[in-house]
Amino acid sequence: MNIAFLALGILILIAYLMLNFYVGLRSYHGLKAFFPSFPRVVFWPLFLVIAFSFILGRMVSFELPFFSSMGMYWIAAFLYLLMFYILIDLAGLLNTHFKLLPERWRQNWQNKKIYILGVVLTAIVLVFGNWSSQTLQISEYDLEINNKTTDITELKAVLIADLHLDSYANINHLENAAQEITSLNPDVIFLAGDIFENYLDLNVIDQIDSIFDTLEAKHGIYAALGNHEYYGGQDAQIIEYLEHKGIVVLVDEVTEAVDGNIYIAGRNDYGSGHMMELGERKSVEDILRDVDHIKPIFLLDHQPQEVEEASAADVDLMLSGHTHGGQLFPIQIFTKALFIIDRGHWLDDDFNLVVTTGLGTWGPPVRTNSKSEIVVMNISMN
Repeated sequence: MNIAFLALGILILIAYLMLNFYVGLRSYHGLKAFFPSFPRVVFWPLFLVIAFSFILGRMVSFELPFFSSMGMYWIAAFLYLLMFYILIDLAGLLNTHFKLLPERWRQNWQNKKIYILGVVLTAIVLVFGNWSSQTLQISEYDLEINNKTTDITELKAVLIADLHLDSYANINHLENAAQEITSLNPDVIFLAGDIFENYLDLNVIDQIDSIFDTLEAKHGIYAALGNHEYYGGQDAQIIEYLEHKGIVVLVDEVTEAVDGNIYIAGRNDYGSGHMMELGERKSVEDILRDVDHIKPIFLLDHQPQEVEEASAADVDLMLSGHTHGGQLFPIQIFTKALFIIDRGHWLDDDFNLVVTTGLGTWGPPVRTNSKSEIVVMNISMN
């Protein structure tokens, strides 16, 4: 194992332990303010089980559904408890020095009751975030593809990504989304990766079947893989399953589509070289080497990376997901810094990039910075 990678992992674990200790301490202070006799020997073991439930749920070899679900919610709970406790402590510090509030308010910091406010606010955020994760948002863009030769002038396409299908996915929500997509009567549907969460979960295969059986498009469904399809080492099984469902999966390859009027290319995931034996993914130029560039070229690439390379290779429309639009506030600070855009439509001369916030969620079934999204693209070509 790479020493630097190991050292980084240890540092992250230490930081996580320290931050959890802070969150646990403030939670215990709030609890003790209302239940003075509540013992530490009960609180701390319970807190540690909750704090590490997400990690342990992925390390043990047997299924613990409740344990894993609790761990996923804890990711969001930990983030917002940490934020609210820091804000409460900062407010207390300012109040101590500048006497901003009346004496009866200052007593709330002295007797620690104020920390229950952090728990209450976090609970409200989680309830709202869970509702938001199940609320479908249809984003519609009118795109123009110029200077291309094709027999069609208009194309209605739907883009989805990041379903993260497994036993913990909200299947009912995704079934409703599939029905909504089909009701839009799209000419073509694009799946931009992270369709599955790590592996093909046979425990819910019937429900997963219903999602793909519901999806329909006049000129077919096309997909590329994301990073999560490789994590469980079942990328080959996932491809076989999707193709059995009539979906064209493109892995560093290109095909003609819509009666030969456009090209659709699918690029392997940006991180695939670290997760597979085939080495680095092909360049866009290599994938499109035998393509007639007078026709419109669409590229499915899960992560909105190497955008300049796609533009230079004469791609007209690049379709991505991966970012989840930040999913949990304030993570969008990082997604906006890492990518040209973390959601929406970006235009540079004749090059279009569309990034969706995704249909599902990773980790907690909570969205506080975006909604579950279906992207509809009304594409005009001339």
